[in-house]
Amino acid sequence: MTLLNNILVAIEEGPAPLQMLKILLEMPASRGSRITVLHVNRVLPSAEKQLAGLARSREILAKAAAQFPLGPEYEFNTSLRTGDPKDVVCDVADELKASLVIMGSRGLNNLVAILKNSVSQYVFQRAVCPMLLLRDGVYANRFNRIAVALSDTMAAKFALKTATDLARQVPGSELLLLRIRTRPLEPYEVGRVVDPENESLVIATAAEFVRSQGVAYRSFYTVGGPGAEVCRIAEEQRADLLILGCEDRRPTIARNLPDLDRLLGNSVSDYVRTHAHCPVLLQKTPT
Repeated sequence: MTLLNNILVAIEEGPAPLQMLKILLEMPASRGSRITVLHVNRVLPSAEKQLAGLARSREILAKAAAQFPLGPEYEFNTSLRTGDPKDVVCDVADELKASLVIMGSRGLNNLVAILKNSVSQYVFQRAVCPMLLLRDGVYANRFNRIAVALSDTMAAKFALKTATDLARQVPGSELLLLRIRTRPLEPYEVGRVVDPENESLVIATAAEFVRSQGVAYRSFYTVGGPGAEVCRIAEEQRADLLILGCEDRRPTIARNLPDLDRLLGNSVSDYVRTHAHCPVLLQKTPT
């Protein structure tokens, strides 16, 4: 499974990213993975503080490494860098050609995230690989229920494949297929029971693919704001992971600049990133 081939875990003080790594390493597809645990020591105003920061960073990495007594089939490395975390994480992900970036998030939304120099917001905009985020207060659990948002975009199709591949790694798990319609109900639809298998070709196609892979699933069809509805259903169904396909329509030259949709709060991915009650995997379209 390509997603787990080359994992970059950016850590600070909190345990959540390493907890998520442990869950991923329980999956058979992770065997033989390359794993890099990265800690970024910020530039501090004095040499004395800088040295103290470096010592603390080494301690954090040593404790992280001690949690993963992996066999020789794995390649496990720690990396200590100094600089601005948002730039360093992106640079290291590019250097390693990471297949997945795992990191924590403060859960700041749109404009606040940009004004407060949010690391996860910046990395999400620049990263070309999938990104697994754990917001403050959200804990990692075994993937018994994986929610995936459906649409007819290429990114969403890759997200469905990723969700299915992950579900196949966890015996007894199921997928929650979420299809959100943004237009209001027509008068004739009010009060009518909606059969998602017949109502939406997107769901029907997704369900057929999931069945062909031998994965259990349930489908959900609602009308409303996509971000809010996806988060609501995932929370009600106690999803352990929410996967969202994200297409970046900006030209390559503009990928280092703030995304106007996110700046104005119009991005579904930004809403899900800051409101979901479970870890969120943001799946980019492979380049």
